[in-house]
Amino acid sequence: MSLQICTIKKIPIKLHFTLIIVFFLISWTLATGFMPQYYPNLTTLQYWTMGIIGSIMLFVSILLHELSHSLLSIRYGIHVNQIVLFIFGGISDIKDETKEFKKEFKIAIVGPLTSYALSGLFWIFFILVSYINDTQQNIENYLSSTEGILLYSSMVNLIIGSFNLIPAFPLDGGRILRAGLTKWKKDFDLATSIASKIGIAISFGIIGLGSFLSGFWLIIIGWFLNSGAQRYLDQNELSIRIKGIKLNEIMNRNFIAVNPDLKLSELIKDYFNVYWKSAFPVIKHDNQLIGMVTTDDVSKKGGIEIEDKKVLDVMVPVSELIVMSPDKEVNDALKQLFRKGMSRVFIVDKESQLIGLVSKSDILNLDQERKEFLQNSKKWRRY
Repeated sequence: MSLQICTIKKIPIKLHFTLIIVFFLISWTLATGFMPQYYPNLTTLQYWTMGIIGSIMLFVSILLHELSHSLLSIRYGIHVNQIVLFIFGGISDIKDETKEFKKEFKIAIVGPLTSYALSGLFWIFFILVSYINDTQQNIENYLSSTEGILLYSSMVNLIIGSFNLIPAFPLDGGRILRAGLTKWKKDFDLATSIASKIGIAISFGIIGLGSFLSGFWLIIIGWFLNSGAQRYLDQNELSIRIKGIKLNEIMNRNFIAVNPDLKLSELIKDYFNVYWKSAFPVIKHDNQLIGMVTTDDVSKKGGIEIEDKKVLDVMVPVSELIVMSPDKEVNDALKQLFRKGMSRVFIVDKESQLIGLVSKSDILNLDQERKEFLQNSKKWRRY
């Protein structure tokens, strides 16, 4: 659940609801711990002001870090869906990962470099304000507040840049490692597998260190890195198993479609209640796909409205569906399904006529069959 706050270079900037929790936690930590330790004898109001502004500076820094990734991606012709700030920092939702090691390295390294540049900039201002503070004792308290915020901002950007260089997905260091391995091994999938496994090993090391030191946040960070690296490994292995398969090889050609002029009452009676399907493609008389109607679309209408409405009035338009040609790879379809949170792909020919459907279940079942085959084939390959 995210709230869009603005758009930068056509990139939606969103705040996840978990950010509220960490914002107050960081503000409280700064106001009661960090700031009083470095700048004693200030008022409670000043400490809380410093804490809140420090938290804001933290997330502005994270946004600039992620924005640097996104802007360079756009420069390379890679679409960026959004930037989301959440409890563990931020993430640039980039449509497609580049398999060119030079581009991946540059896109990954620009984030830490941005953080280091911000750290240096804040440090310069910190030194400048400290000098003024030493010579202008009459406004010491006000300058001390500014000095504390600048000190924290410099330190936190140094930490952000360094933390992201840890060679584990989904951090920048994991992508930098993969770029290097891709150049060395000449194989993107193999590089992803090796980098993911290294990331998993590092995450277990962090969790172990956190357990030994009773460090709660180290354990949480280790768990986060482990989840990210394991997800990359699973996705990569799945991608390898279904690599090269076209949609026309697995698509279901025996689909049931409805007419846009069909009344909703008839749709419920003759289709939903008969076939027990949650959705139907909507096509014109020439089989041209124009949308999809679901049980959710119909359930939003009351009894009186159902009598008056047609499928055309409630359907999801084709522009919001995942529509692909039959010669596209299953891998590409699966990425689209996960990215958009949908359950089916509509396969059309050059005239936009619907010729088949592929569901997420179809792809996952295919993967499971291949996975079982590979596991069983290891046994008889010995003979």
